[in-house]
Order: sequence, then structure tokens, then C-alpha cells
Amino acid sequence: MPGPVGIEREMERWRQRERRILDALQSLADERRRLDDELIKVDQQVAYYDSLTREMKRELGRPGLSSLLSSLRRP
Repeated sequence: MPGPVGIEREMERWRQRERRILDALQSLADERRRLDDELIKVDQQVAYYDSLTREMKRELGRPGLSSLLSSLRRP
């Protein structure tokens, strides 16, 4: 059986491991928050550009055969 000094060293090693693990978990939580915030921004941009393309299609309309033919006749 290890003596009291050996037990103390082993306990200190486990405390250090615990601190490293807790620090790593905190870093992961921070990174997850950052990525979640970034994802929200990307979702907002996607929604904006989707609505913009719908609006442009509505304003410009789909070119039909007659507009295609008239564009070919222009010099």
C-alpha cells in the first residue's frame, strides 16, 4: 500500500486532470456558443437572400417566348 505522501501525490494528479478536463469542457462550451451565434447569422443571411431572389423574380417576371423573340430582333 502506498504511504500518505504517495496518496497525496496521486490525489493532486487527479485534481490536475480534473482541472484540465473542466477547462476543456469550458472551451468547448464557448466554441459551441460562438458556432451557434454564427449559425444564426448564416440562417438570417439565407432567409434574406431567399426573399431577395423571390422579390427579384416577382419584379422582373419570367421571360416568355415573346420577350425572347423581341430581344433577338433588336440590333
